Amino acid sequence: MTFFTDYLHLTKRFGIVAASQLPLHYLLALKSPLSPITLLTHLSHEELNPYHRALGRILLLFFSLHSSFYLNFYIQKSLLLKRIRDRDVLLGLLAITSFLTLSTTALARIRHKNYLLFFIVHVTLSIALLPTLYFHVSHLRTYILESAFIYLLLILQRNISQTKVPFSTLTLLPSTSPPLISITIPLTPSLARRTFHPGQHIYLSLPTPLTAPYEKLRLNPFTIANLPHKDKHIRLVLRALSGTTALLSDLASTTPSLSPSQPPTPPRTTSSLLLEGPYGASSHFPALHTYAHVLLVAGGVGATFTLPIYRHLIDLNTTSHSQQITFAWSVKTLADALWGMEYLREGSQLYVTRGRGSRSSAAAQGKEEEEGIELQERAGLIEHDAEGAAAHADDDDEGELERLGIPAHITVNHSRPNFAHIVNDIFATDPPPAKVAVLVCGPSGMGAALRREVGVWVGRGKEVWWHGEEFGW
Repeated sequence: MTFFTDYLHLTKRFGIVAASQLPLHYLLALKSPLSPITLLTHLSHEELNPYHRALGRILLLFFSLHSSFYLNFYIQKSLLLKRIRDRDVLLGLLAITSFLTLSTTALARIRHKNYLLFFIVHVTLSIALLPTLYFHVSHLRTYILESAFIYLLLILQRNISQTKVPFSTLTLLPSTSPPLISITIPLTPSLARRTFHPGQHIYLSLPTPLTAPYEKLRLNPFTIANLPHKDKHIRLVLRALSGTTALLSDLASTTPSLSPSQPPTPPRTTSSLLLEGPYGASSHFPALHTYAHVLLVAGGVGATFTLPIYRHLIDLNTTSHSQQITFAWSVKTLADALWGMEYLREGSQLYVTRGRGSRSSAAAQGKEEEEGIELQERAGLIEHDAEGAAAHADDDDEGELERLGIPAHITVNHSRPNFAHIVNDIFATDPPPAKVAVLVCGPSGMGAALRREVGVWVGRGKEVWWHGEEFGW
């Protein structure tokens, strides 16, 4: 009898301990910069999300042990057929089924393949789980009420942080397929009162016939590609692949211009939209202008993160040349970088990973493309090539650069970036920089390759501040 008393005590503890952590689990999902965890840790919601997922796995383990131990007890005592009709057991089985479904659809493979499915299941079951557990047993109700309160705060925060904008302008940029889309949003008085830090992102809700009056899901975070207060507008640049970005591509044009030789598609103005944000870790960055050298590395539209930071640092250094800034941008074709060319200064490095005139189908390129900035549309863009040497443009290249309007002071390399050379050139200077900041936005492989090279110098005692921008939830 003592065995079963201890057994049931352990079984109940599994459930109570898991339920007691639900408020923290919901709190880790809060996007607000006023979240207690964000204020304590200076981590933004996308940086806290891995901890949200890790805690979710722990809760799943504890809830699974709780339910399986109870089922085993009922079977051993021949009580299963009797107890399975009782309300507390039925609700418990419903709760563990919901948690298993929620956790299964949150797996990376499913999340990346069908983010909309994950999102709908995640939101629906996160709400449904609370009343289910509330009526399951009475001693969990304090934790459930705390979780419900935090969830209501999450909904309230998202609605408070959104702003209605009267219109926006969508333009399909000359590019290879899939096309790039530029979205220009006017800086309304309400937006002008907000603080925008370079590298932050926003969420959009666009009116469409299928989701009128607003597309409420707001799935994708879109990085702000400019300096809103300086430019008097917000600009987004994104790759049209599937889901939300495909919808935006359809809104921009039904006959996109995909070749740099064709004129850009005329801009299309949309009706009102909702903007939520800004969010992002950059609001908690250290003062980057105090670092002796700043290295900014981007892959594809990852430059929407690094380019505003680059512009901001350039503006801060107009009266002083004490800080060195290295800007390296890797793209598939020259056309993919045209949108940001006007802001690049002398010494900027552009890496074109495909030969002149190379074209691929939308499907093939979409399969390879990983922007590292949109939630559900990821694959792979650039791998580290330790052997790749920078081959500068020849006479034919110069004609192409002139035709595309690329400034002569920008160095164009038809190769993949050699991170060993880039990093070594920074640290091998005489005297070496006292402090170096490294920021990268692109495929996970790019970030890992750059981190390895920077890690060599960290191991030699160099002071480096690192930030890799990825949306990996």
